[in-house]
Amino acid sequence: MIEKLRRARADLAIMNQLLPRAEQIARTEGIEQPAAEHLLLAALELDDGIAAAVLARHQIDAGALRAAIAAQHQSALGAIGVVADDRALDEALPIAGDARGPLRAQASFQTAFQRAAQIAKSHSVAMHSGHLLRAVTEAEHGTVARALAELGVDGAQLGRELDQFSSEEHPG
Repeated sequence: MIEKLRRARADLAIMNQLLPRAEQIARTEGIEQPAAEHLLLAALELDDGIAAAVLARHQIDAGALRAAIAAQHQSALGAIGVVADDRALDEALPIAGDARGPLRAQASFQTAFQRAAQIAKSHSVAMHSGHLLRAVTEAEHGTVARALAELGVDGAQLGRELDQFSSEEHPG
């Protein structure tokens, strides 16, 4: 019982750090509701460093991932005939401030976060960035999957490496 309470407290601490940061990252991009890619970028900043270390094995850091995600957004706009002027967009975007009110997120964010919670619970451990990375890489389609593919990383392979990394270097 005490261990469950400790995990719940740790999970709450992660959520208090992760969710507002994901929202802030999205708002900085002019996106009202964060998606899975914003959750992943926020997870890379978590103190446990698991997600960042696993991606580093592929020479991917937050900057490279952010650039690949931006390229996917540009590609999606281009596919429908929209050419974005980054300078004009930057000038038109409102200044990103603190989150206001309850978090509203896109379905990809909600699905990934719920899946990360399930993964942590199934291992009877507090949630960490590795669970979040695993959850977002399970999606075969979407911005994160396309960004990772652009970076030369297969999401399923990354998941297997993450399982091995977690058991070797971060047991429990």
